[in-house]
Amino acid sequence: MNLNIPDTRQRLLAQRLDAGSQIVATDVAQEFDVSLDTIRRDILALEAKGLARRVRGGAMPIARPADPLHARLDAADSVSPAIIRTAVQEIGDAPTLLMDGGATTLSLVPLLAGVTNRLVITPSPWAAIACQEHAIAVFLIGGTLSARGGIAVGDLALLRAGEIAADIAILGACGIDTKFGLSTDDHAEAQMKQAMHAAAARTIVVTGAQKIGRRARHHTLPLGQIDAVITDADHTMTAPFLEKGATFISVETV
Repeated sequence: MNLNIPDTRQRLLAQRLDAGSQIVATDVAQEFDVSLDTIRRDILALEAKGLARRVRGGAMPIARPADPLHARLDAADSVSPAIIRTAVQEIGDAPTLLMDGGATTLSLVPLLAGVTNRLVITPSPWAAIACQEHAIAVFLIGGTLSARGGIAVGDLALLRAGEIAADIAILGACGIDTKFGLSTDDHAEAQMKQAMHAAAARTIVVTGAQKIGRRARHHTLPLGQIDAVITDADHTMTAPFLEKGATFISVETV
């Protein structure tokens, strides 16, 4: 394989990005035995094709829109048990929870039962049904059901969210970035998440490592408005966020 050919290098880099790996320019330049400027040009070329997001020191994968929720429900079974346990500990005995949709937040429901007078308020029919299955009192926010995230959106849903006072909003993430903050694939869902944040005393984001350092299409919340991010990302990935003053609770995968 001739790594002096730009198309060859860029194809290899694109494959790594597509697999979710970050490109560190100095490491790749040494591996490919080419100059750092050459790798920087490769990254610029990939960014121009929409295959990479250039960052300081290299490139990150592009955050592609997630599949519709009904196609991702099996992913709830693959959420790190350590994330689930840590999130439940952070929630504690808070009596009123605003719960987002998504496979990661849905995975928390079975461990939220047993708190006296707990009420879960959610725009997600899937979360509402799961709460009923586990004898958790639930209030379902109605509205137009979004296809991608499976939550109620639109004027009616936003109006109802504005009439709520919750202890904690538990949000999922399509992406979370040091500059762009929390981001969402769908604009209407981003608005709903913003309304949930505004209705709660605290906001916790629960997400897997694959969403860290990525930007989805629509900015949702700046880092400064998020009280804690619970993730299984390692220190290398969370360090840039900690430097910005964000609170990340990293857990060990099991």
